[in-house]
Amino acid sequence: MFCRHEKLFRRHNEQVLPMLDDLYREAGIAVCDTELIGFGAGPGSFTGVRIAASIAQGIGMASGAMVVPLPGSEIVLRSALHTNLWNIDPGNAAPSPADGLRYWLTVVPSRADAFYLAAYEQTEEGALSLLHDDRLYTDAPDWLAALPVSLPELNGLGPRPDWLDETISFASQTENDMNAVAMIERVRQVHASGLSKPAQMALPIYVEGDSPWRKNDAVDVRTT
Repeated sequence: MFCRHEKLFRRHNEQVLPMLDDLYREAGIAVCDTELIGFGAGPGSFTGVRIAASIAQGIGMASGAMVVPLPGSEIVLRSALHTNLWNIDPGNAAPSPADGLRYWLTVVPSRADAFYLAAYEQTEEGALSLLHDDRLYTDAPDWLAALPVSLPELNGLGPRPDWLDETISFASQTENDMNAVAMIERVRQVHASGLSKPAQMALPIYVEGDSPWRKNDAVDVRTT
């Protein structure tokens, strides 16, 4: 397994392709030998997600590889589990529910006071199932109260929105580095299940409310 990992701070368009070139050289394989690609499809940074999709499409189309678009919330959660982020401060961990399951709430900032929220259930064996997929919110959604666990038993990951219930326990460290290694087995599982896609379907995941711009129907444009 070979990995390149770096915080690029808005330099993705300059650095990602050289990093990939180095990775292929280290692994001793050619780009055209690529068989499977997983990438972060969002929702998230508008430009960052499109760069990831574009590179996945380019390599996939050149090599004939299949692709697996990965939701941003799942990358957040699996990366945190991989690095044991929640247990950095053991005293901050929420109690486990009586049924042995753990429930996770992922939070990804968007703009101003808007955040993407998603919820997952984790078995004792570590398997994850999605309870509610990523959506953009500016206040607490009703489905939080309908989860099969009380809010104090939720484990939060990411920055806590001011409008979120204070009884939800969050990891003390809000900076969660995304980790490609944590996603490799998941990408392989999706492919083995027949759910990977052809390269042209390496598309970003957009959700309702992603764009702050709205059409102004009141504007009457006329030419003379």
